[in-house]
Amino acid sequence: MDRAKLERFPKQPLWDLPTAQTINKLRAFLHRVPQPTISYIQEQSLKARPLKGPFSVFQTTIPAPPQDDVRQLLLQTIGDMGEAQFPAPALEDVHVEWVVKHSSTGGWGECEGLETVLGQAVTDMTVLHVHGGAYFQGSPAVYRPTTSQLAFLTGGRLVSVEYRLAPQHPFPASILDVLVAYLSLLYPPPSSPYPALDPARIVFAGDSIGGVLLFALLQIIGHTAPRACPITFHDYQLRFPLPYPASIATLSFAPDQLGSLPSYEDNRVNDLYLDIPWALPDYPSCGLWPTRPPRSQIYAETRSYLHPLISPNFARSWEGMPPMWFAVGEEQFVDGANAIARRAEGQGVNVTWLQFEALPHCFAMLPVLNKSPQADMCFGRWAEFCQRSVEETVATTVKGKQRISATRIRYRDMREEAITLDAGPQRRHLPLDEVERLIRVKVDELESQYVAPKL
Repeated sequence: MDRAKLERFPKQPLWDLPTAQTINKLRAFLHRVPQPTISYIQEQSLKARPLKGPFSVFQTTIPAPPQDDVRQLLLQTIGDMGEAQFPAPALEDVHVEWVVKHSSTGGWGECEGLETVLGQAVTDMTVLHVHGGAYFQGSPAVYRPTTSQLAFLTGGRLVSVEYRLAPQHPFPASILDVLVAYLSLLYPPPSSPYPALDPARIVFAGDSIGGVLLFALLQIIGHTAPRACPITFHDYQLRFPLPYPASIATLSFAPDQLGSLPSYEDNRVNDLYLDIPWALPDYPSCGLWPTRPPRSQIYAETRSYLHPLISPNFARSWEGMPPMWFAVGEEQFVDGANAIARRAEGQGVNVTWLQFEALPHCFAMLPVLNKSPQADMCFGRWAEFCQRSVEETVATTVKGKQRISATRIRYRDMREEAITLDAGPQRRHLPLDEVERLIRVKVDELESQYVAPKL
């Protein structure tokens, strides 16, 4: 990255030297010239990372159901909720990785049987984890530093989903994989090595785009609730409504994937991107990108970003959803997350919002910053919320009084200050209809500017 481009980032006066150096290195890496191909990035992102500490890991495959009902349910739901252009995905087996802290003092290891993993958990809580990575990169093996920390702090079992990646598997293949993984925890396939799990003891957790996929799953559960006709899933007849998990907890949830909202420009001072490099028209070509036929966005056709299962800001109802926990930096994608938190709050959902001053997207997972006191607080509160939500869901079947908590963590002294969601991350008011309008404007702009490459 040349110095002129680096200097286009505003200076953040609050940062200490290690933070500034780390973020500038990441900026230079993300904007390096020449840019690597999508194929190369994806390949590198699938390389496993060994764990440190007393953890057991078990990789297994969830077989696709022989019936097509769950796929048809998803396709019908997509059509019911809005318009989108997409190739209908096939049902495929879903690979997952179970992670749990074991009691011995030895290092991590891959177990020979899932029974070992299940027996080592301190609690019977299960975290269903979906990783981020802009839809085209990442895997459970790469996310072990994150998933092991959540498993350690919660004392429960963690199941990390290896969903199909774009651009070779566009919307809605990844959603179908996550849906199959969740239903398979509740209704295990024949000869499954684990018992049926209680949804009241399951928590959804993810970062960035992983959060988008999990919020899409909540929307599917909510939208299909009135359905009268059951579906067949392996040996089960599933009746509706499908059960919600105990809660959903996300780090740097990024529903505004197109950079449509004011925070994308306003929070550049705290974050990593001048532009999303792989969204630029001159991005290097490879076997995966551009697609054939070409499209402007890696995950879906541009106009499909108006669909609620791709852009949850267009989802009108969160009523009846489980408690939601959001940890965010003062990052480029924060306006979209804030808008969903506000809509859910207005519809009676319990919302916890933890905003870390001057920090970038997924700060708690970045090199150097993942050792910061802010990262420690973030993971600690994340685990506490997961534990508490399960305890409260198991303990009562009666919905209590709505709880709202919004807190800003000051960068230099870690002081916590109460804020209101309505004021927005920059203490500005961004009406929900204005959020939708700005995303529509961005979609129109991208469509008008796109020129399909010659293949």
